[in-house]
Amino acid sequence: MTVDRVDLPEFRSLTWRDVDPATRPDFDPAGVAALVRSLPPAADVPPPGTDWRLADFWWDRMTAALVERLGPWAVGWQHTVELEDYQDRGVIPIWRDVWLTITTPAETLDRLARALVAWHELTVELATDARGRFAAMAPADPGRTGDPVAWRAVKAPGIGRWHPEHFTQQIPHPTSLTWADVDPRARSFDPATVAAVVAPLVTAPPAQEADWRLRDLWLESIAIGLMDRYGTWTLGWRWGIGEADFDGGPVANWCCYSDSVTTPEATAAVVTAALIEWHDWLVEIADCFDRYLPLAPDDLDGWERAVAHLVTAVGERAQYESAWYRCCTTVLGWFLEAAGVAPAERGRLLDHAIGGRFASWAEPDSQLVESVAGRLAGKVAGVLP
Repeated sequence: MTVDRVDLPEFRSLTWRDVDPATRPDFDPAGVAALVRSLPPAADVPPPGTDWRLADFWWDRMTAALVERLGPWAVGWQHTVELEDYQDRGVIPIWRDVWLTITTPAETLDRLARALVAWHELTVELATDARGRFAAMAPADPGRTGDPVAWRAVKAPGIGRWHPEHFTQQIPHPTSLTWADVDPRARSFDPATVAAVVAPLVTAPPAQEADWRLRDLWLESIAIGLMDRYGTWTLGWRWGIGEADFDGGPVANWCCYSDSVTTPEATAAVVTAALIEWHDWLVEIADCFDRYLPLAPDDLDGWERAVAHLVTAVGERAQYESAWYRCCTTVLGWFLEAAGVAPAERGRLLDHAIGGRFASWAEPDSQLVESVAGRLAGKVAGVLP
């Protein structure tokens, strides 16, 4: 499969002049299916089940071929507009991606053809607002562009949503791990074995300038290899401090592809150190839990001390940088799990105690830490037997 990067027109930068259906009077929706099949990449439809990152390269090639044949407006086949009651802004137009799965070649190409026709039909509607969906939402036109009111209406919010399945990862984020997943006392682990396990996983890293999808897939393959050998708990090796791959974590040895990947040998050493660091930190967390647990539900002082200590310990480890509070919330969730709090209650307790009160790059003052600890302790008494 070809994995060369393709430069496509930026959809958000398209003007009405680019998409105006009046500029393509000869466009025939009935002939789109045949047109799609005539494009050179149509002969190379990936097989079903192809990882989305690799499939994206093929979609990009097909889109580039459509743009070459029809013009920049064709890049919009991957988008549509829906009206949504959005937060405090009322009903507004929201751009949504059109996500197509790879099935049989014939069905895949037919779906692409239908998506292109649907995009063309949307631009026809935007030319006149024939269905009366958008005009009332259009902002003023101080620049007197002369663009249709419906086009101005759908461009104004600038809000887009991706299909939730588009960027599905084979590996979960470390925040999804449970204490049962990561508890180091539930497994045997020999740090001396890590280097030999890692070495064959990091051969031939993509170049730094390679497409991000190839780099992401390569990193995922390492994570899967470590999981296969040691277990799910290993996912945290990339949970680096600050704006790392999984930002807001406790790992200092790993940051991201651009900073942490060099030669295979040096990269293997970094991955090895990161995994061992992650394991050692889990051991520290387990020791901390053992110091405080078990706790009686009515031991409010004990709960407050434990929670305050964990907030501070995690914050200092994550250096209170970007999204450090995600790691903090995760560890507090593990503590509640280890204490016997039911899964359905943990999220509610943490929302009540923290509720957005922590911020990136900001160390909470002692009063806030005490408040969080007190709120959590006060609620625990009502959910533990």
